[in-house]
Formats: sequence, C-alpha cells, structure tokens
Amino acid sequence: MKKLRNLLLLLAVIAVVFGCYVGNVAYNKFMHAPWDQILGIENHKGRVATVRAREKNENWEAVNISGRDGLKLRGTYIANPDGTGKSVILLHGLYQNRAMSIPFVDMYLAEGRNVLLIDQRGHGESEGEGTTWGLRETDDIDGWVRWLRNQKNQRSVGLHGVSLGAAMALLYAGNERNGDIAFVIADSSYGNIIDLGKEKITAWSDNRDFLTGYTVLLPFFRAAMFLHTRKTMGQIEPARAVQSLTVPVLFLHGANDALIPVQTAEALYEACASRQKYIHIFADSAHAVGIETNYNEYRRTVDNFLHRVEIPAD
Repeated sequence: MKKLRNLLLLLAVIAVVFGCYVGNVAYNKFMHAPWDQILGIENHKGRVATVRAREKNENWEAVNISGRDGLKLRGTYIANPDGTGKSVILLHGLYQNRAMSIPFVDMYLAEGRNVLLIDQRGHGESEGEGTTWGLRETDDIDGWVRWLRNQKNQRSVGLHGVSLGAAMALLYAGNERNGDIAFVIADSSYGNIIDLGKEKITAWSDNRDFLTGYTVLLPFFRAAMFLHTRKTMGQIEPARAVQSLTVPVLFLHGANDALIPVQTAEALYEACASRQKYIHIFADSAHAVGIETNYNEYRRTVDNFLHRVEIPAD
C-alpha cells in the first residue's frame, strides 16, 4: 500500500511538473501566435503613410512617450482650432495603427475636443513585438492620459476604442484609474480573449481535440501568465472589467459581426456596473465598420451619448 501511495504521489508530481512546462509553452505560443491568420483579419499595422501625410500637410503634431518598460510609443495630436481643455484618445484595432482612427477625427473636433491618435505597442510606429492583450497596454494608456494632462493641460479625457482598442479602453476604465476618465466608447469589443481564441484556434487548426487539451491545461496556463507578468487572467478580461466600471460608457456593435458575436456586446452591457451605460447595435454591419457602413447613425449616436452624459470641463 505504501509503495502504491508513493507511486501515485510521484505520478502526481510528474503530472504537475509536466503541466507547468506545457502551460509555459502554451503561454508563450499564445503571446506570439499569428492572430491575423487565426482570426482571419488583414494585417495593416505597418501602413502609416496616410497619417504621416496628414501630419505633414495639416500640421498635426507627431508625439512620443515612453512606456513603463522603456518602449517608445508613437501618437498624433490634433489640436481643436477653437481651443479646449477636453480631449479624446482614439484606440485602433488589432493589426492596425493610428491611421485607422482618422475617420473619427472630424466628429470629435466638431464636438469641441482635441484628438489624440495612438499606435498601440507593437503596431504602427510604436515599439514592441505585438499586443499583450492588456498586460501592458493599460499602463500605456495611463501614460498617454498623463501626457495630455501634463503637456496639454487637458482636464477632461475620454477613450474611444475599436475592437482591440475597445477592449483596452474597458480594461483601463475598469481598474482603479477609472476616475480619471470622462467616458468610454467601446466599439466591437470582445469579452474574453481566451474564450474567443480557443474557438478561433480550433477552427483554424481544424482540431476539435484542442478544446479538451485547453480545458486540462488552462490552470497551468493561468499560472504561467502570473509567473511571467504578476497579473491574472481576470485582469485582461473586459467582461470582468465592466463589473467595476463607473464612468459613462457606450457599447457599439454590428449586428452581422462574424468575428465577435453581437451577443458579446449585449453581455458586456448587462454586466456593466456604470449607472450611465448605453448600447447601440448597427443593423447589417460587420465587425468594427459601423463608422463606415452607418456613418450618420454612428455620429448621431456618439453625439447623443456625449451630450447626455458629459459634465463640461470648465
């Protein structure tokens, strides 16, 4: 009996050690996976010619800050000609860059705000290998907010993100810093990147056995993430962040979104703790293209939201 017990204990130790090893491998693969292929999206993160031309021709200000880990982060600041102490930070989607946010500029200038377009780390002209899904991005956003307050004397700062950018805005606003933000507009956010990823990886690899392995290895994956980053999975889940959100928030989504189902936006809205929360669904619109397919409706929805919830900055 004692030999059997010792054998079982040895097997258990081996299983844990093996699980930790595989969990670490899975974490590294997750952080460096070809997500453009897995998610079926086009890679435009290096195409910055359009925004650089606007900087040159329209005197938009090229700006840089350093992330907490020393990476150089790139942005473009567009001052409102009327002069104002209010700004919005525009956050682009995965495998995009700050040029993706250009269609939103005129809308916010007309709303009396200055506009800051940023390249998220690993995108555009910002340094880094790629997204960290919120492990580092919330610190980056905090750096940009402080830049606006300290360098541009901005008293009111809002966030408007699309897809990955929407998720990052929710993560930032859902933590202890949320009192610094005037509002959040989350266009086409996911709720849980791990749940989204496992389904997409399964379809991409055409291997249904992946789900079984995923379930077994998830605890080890979570442990590896914590050891690498000192952060938990919950800290990069917008679905959890909204439960602590107190600032005004508008959820936008396309009814025909094949990448992130519209039910995700509805679930985020229901879970959101903010007393000023709103949701708008664009009919016949796909993923993250509401500004293109329903421009007038999009602008009217954003205008109505801002007029309804904002406390003007003096």
